[in-house]
Amino acid sequence: MKKKISETLRFILLLLFIYTAYHKLIDLNHFESTLMKSTLIEGYQIKYLLYFVPIIEIVTILFLIQKKYLIGLYLSFFLMLTFTIYLVVLNNFSFYKGCSCGGIFNELSYSEHVVVNISLVLISLISIIIYEEITITAKTY
Repeated sequence: MKKKISETLRFILLLLFIYTAYHKLIDLNHFESTLMKSTLIEGYQIKYLLYFVPIIEIVTILFLIQKKYLIGLYLSFFLMLTFTIYLVVLNNFSFYKGCSCGGIFNELSYSEHVVVNISLVLISLISIIIYEEITITAKTY
């Protein structure tokens, strides 16, 4: 049962990162203009983030696809935690309100987006816990 839950949660995270990486890469100009509106990001950082964020999402996807996907789960957790903190700080301490997630995430209200992000942070964390429990149980047999 835990293995099914783990696989389902991993699949959700995999779909999320495929979706967001695709939307960033398909419209780099929109992603760049959104980053440029942020008062939290310096101009010189934009050219690095423009490529770093989709690349780290693709790396996360690749790790989540592999059989030993614990690294992908940790990357998912840290990425979602970072994105959530960025979203909260951006929307509470900046004149610009919004995100650069792409797709349907741009249509969410701030509170809906925070709820979704926190849910994904929890999904990542639960996935890590379940995966480690399964691994420990498998080693004891």
